Amino acid sequence: MHRKLLALLTLTLGLVPTAQAQTDAPPVREHRSPTTSLLPRGVWLGASLREDLITPRLKVQWQWTFFQDRKDAFVFLLEGGLGWGLAMPDPVTGKPETKLGSYYEHTGQVGIGYRNHLPNSVHWGFQVTGGPVFYGAHFDGSPADKNVAGIVEGRIQVGYQFEKMAVGLAASYGEPFGLKRRYLGRGYVGGPALGLFVDWR
Repeated sequence: MHRKLLALLTLTLGLVPTAQAQTDAPPVREHRSPTTSLLPRGVWLGASLREDLITPRLKVQWQWTFFQDRKDAFVFLLEGGLGWGLAMPDPVTGKPETKLGSYYEHTGQVGIGYRNHLPNSVHWGFQVTGGPVFYGAHFDGSPADKNVAGIVEGRIQVGYQFEKMAVGLAASYGEPFGLKRRYLGRGYVGGPALGLFVDWR
């Protein structure tokens, strides 16, 4: 009887260090931004291609997390973007919209995004935003087209997650809406885009 009690005590005491080792393991740290929520927490630099017009773009993003798990989060987004046409389309006779001399496109958007930080340091996410787009298209021999419309944009991003930030590639597509007439510059608004992102949410 005493031998069984001694064996049980020995086994119980032997499990104590194992249990202590498990409880002493550091918890998985929640991802936190190195900057305050009043400062930008993301940048996207790339270019869009639409109707043979190449438009380099820069977008700065503010992000506020409203749901955070160990590896994924949902965020509210506020984004401002600037863009200027670089490579103009070749002019075509009988198509005044192709005689583009200069172009700009600036946006202010709000939306929702998803961010995921995988254990192997892979970062991926997506977002949907919308808001006003201010554009100006100047044509040779035709009046300039300066208008305000709405735009909806979707973007996906994949990259590498460092301790404080993620860096990688992002592809997006934007489509204008709210234009009652077919303006000359409408066909150049939005379109597919590809670029680099840095995210330090």
